[in-house]
Amino acid sequence: MIKLTFFLDSRDSLKQSDEVELELFNSIFDKEFQESYLFIKEEQIVLDAFYLEDSLEPFLKNDEVMRLLKKDGSKALPITLQGEKIISTKKLPSVDDFSKIFDMGISVQYSDEG
Repeated sequence: MIKLTFFLDSRDSLKQSDEVELELFNSIFDKEFQESYLFIKEEQIVLDAFYLEDSLEPFLKNDEVMRLLKKDGSKALPITLQGEKIISTKKLPSVDDFSKIFDMGISVQYSDEG
């Protein structure tokens, strides 16, 4: 099982993320991706996303997240945990991070259109 937990400031702040990282973040929440991954890798993906704008409670329940927030304030967000381990702060996981997490190559195609 792959368990990822995202601690985020707000839905609005996500729009300021790197376009590719944001697209990957959104795609892993897609039910079809999760079902395909389970079929191919025989491993379930469990995802949680907590927004500070919604509730402080999930943040308060995690000592490491609270430690980072006390140190850096909301600038520490987004914070990503894989299991109980913090794997990314101040930004969403990168393409390389997601490749390692899901043990598969991820390629990105960029359009020449502006």
